Amino acid sequence: MQSATRRWSGKAIYALLDQGLISGAGFVMTILLARTLLPRDYGTFAIAYQVFLFLTILYGAFILEPLVVFGSSNYRDRLRRYVGALLRIHSLVGMAVVCLVGAAAWIFFQFARGQSLAYALLAVSVAAPCVLLFWLARRAFYVEIRPREAVFGAAVYFAVVIGGLLVVYRFGRVTPAKAFLLMAAGGVATAVTMFLRLRTSLVPGAGGPALSEVLRKHWGYGRWAAGSAVTIWFSGALYYPLLGSLRGLAKAGELKALMNFASPVSQVFVALSLLSLPYAARVHHRDGPAGARRLVWKLTALYGGGAILYWVTVVAWRGQLVRLLYAGRYADVAYLMPWVAVGSILRLSATAQAVTLRAMQAPALVFVAYSGSCLAALLVGVPCAWAFGLRGAVIAFALSNGVALVVALIMVHRGFPITRIFAHFQSMVSRPIP
Repeated sequence: MQSATRRWSGKAIYALLDQGLISGAGFVMTILLARTLLPRDYGTFAIAYQVFLFLTILYGAFILEPLVVFGSSNYRDRLRRYVGALLRIHSLVGMAVVCLVGAAAWIFFQFARGQSLAYALLAVSVAAPCVLLFWLARRAFYVEIRPREAVFGAAVYFAVVIGGLLVVYRFGRVTPAKAFLLMAAGGVATAVTMFLRLRTSLVPGAGGPALSEVLRKHWGYGRWAAGSAVTIWFSGALYYPLLGSLRGLAKAGELKALMNFASPVSQVFVALSLLSLPYAARVHHRDGPAGARRLVWKLTALYGGGAILYWVTVVAWRGQLVRLLYAGRYADVAYLMPWVAVGSILRLSATAQAVTLRAMQAPALVFVAYSGSCLAALLVGVPCAWAFGLRGAVIAFALSNGVALVVALIMVHRGFPITRIFAHFQSMVSRPIP
């Protein structure tokens, strides 16, 4: 028992290091942009970054999340051929992203007054396929629960992005578009090295899955996972364009400056989720729903308790931290940090429930939980942002995450008839497409 605990503790440390290098590169970039850009330009970056996040959550729902679930169970003995099929799917997805986001950038070039957002979107169209290819390789290592191998790729990514950022900062002006292009360069360099390591480490297996079979399984799982991912994204991303249109891009930049403080703790638990999801999937496969429900209480204590410890320190020193990170900017909005803390704690506690539901191969129930969050964001967030600006948006953010936690708890424990009714509905609509 002790040896198993030490083994999992070691894997968790590697996962934290891996995610820390990747999220650290992004965090340093966002802080440097906040220190150097005007609030309006930083608001442009915040909106373009939400477009990037939207693409990543769709990709995660249809590609990465099913990879963890099916790679840990159905295709465990044929993982190399399974990943090969996903690479072919990725090439199609990448071309679609370039065309669609590139078209959106062209529209902004033609009809928008300012062109900074158009340049940023054009850079996003290049960065997203490159970064997502890197994430695909990482997840393949996590399916094998080998985060130590992923640390090497994270180190390459960190070196390329931060090294390039320092060069640009030293010899030129940092812009949102340049930031996304540096992410693209880091993604390409890292993906190449990681897929070379994967090729030698994964056992080929016999009778690899057909591409059509993989597409059917990923669509059957991913259509609900995508719905839940979009609702999760929307419940937080809504406020950036809303504030930008109602109160100006500078207010969107202020919101991004506040939310940056939620990034470190969120990324820590993203790293733990890379381990907890395949582990929970195995627990569910072995012990059934009862075993998964027992695990969820431990995950909730870990996610929620860890978030509380982090935010107690940040809120206590919020004034000093804001002045230190942003070189004196955004100090006038530091008083809103406790509301950001409440929203972050509730969101991470809901994430623990969502991990369990995904491991139970019930992403439709995650969709229900975060649909409640989206509904709260629309009904409360829009009027609050209109009436009270940034303060109203931050308070509504905390409220909508509280709704997500309450509904997710109901979904996990199936204590109400509506859950059983929806589970029956899910079984009907999730039949494989012929």
